[in-house]
Amino acid sequence: MLGLLAPTLIALIAVPLFGGSLRRVVNSEIRGWPLIVGCFALELLLYNPPLNAQAWAFKVGPGVWLITRLVFLGVLIGNGWPTRPPLAWPWWLGALGLALNTLVIAANGGHMPQSAEAALAVWGASHIDPTRLQNVVPMVAETRLAWLGDIFAEPRWLPRPNVISLGDILLALGIASWVFNSARRSQLVTVSARPLSER
Repeated sequence: MLGLLAPTLIALIAVPLFGGSLRRVVNSEIRGWPLIVGCFALELLLYNPPLNAQAWAFKVGPGVWLITRLVFLGVLIGNGWPTRPPLAWPWWLGALGLALNTLVIAANGGHMPQSAEAALAVWGASHIDPTRLQNVVPMVAETRLAWLGDIFAEPRWLPRPNVISLGDILLALGIASWVFNSARRSQLVTVSARPLSER
């Protein structure tokens, strides 16, 4: 998990070095943020005890998780669409990563396929518990779009290492880029507003 947060942490550290302000990040408007909070809260309830052991949760869980991915994707697109070019591309990069994750999840029945080899490299064995609702399934020969699944093992020396996907990486880079560019947005908007002859 920390591996996915690393780009954002690096961006936060770099902000003061490039004349940015973390206050601009805090004051940035994120359209649709209540939807993000609501979906995360729903996932926490559904994929943790006691609900993740209920029979009905196994039936509705994959569909709910897929719907929350679509909601997140809509929020990212909704923030990137009307935004000025210097600040728009991080939203689109994050949306691309989330779209790839959503695609492979939809292709595999509402679950993210996970490489057994990568899981072995991170945890020494698969951590998937069939008695609990989980959003990942072991990768098998019949897995669709396996190359978009969780196939990259984070280094074991990281706190709480995980197995991640290409979509996760793009999403993490998009978030980090948004944080960095938001902290410098006054400079970026000034540059973008100048005529080309004055740059």
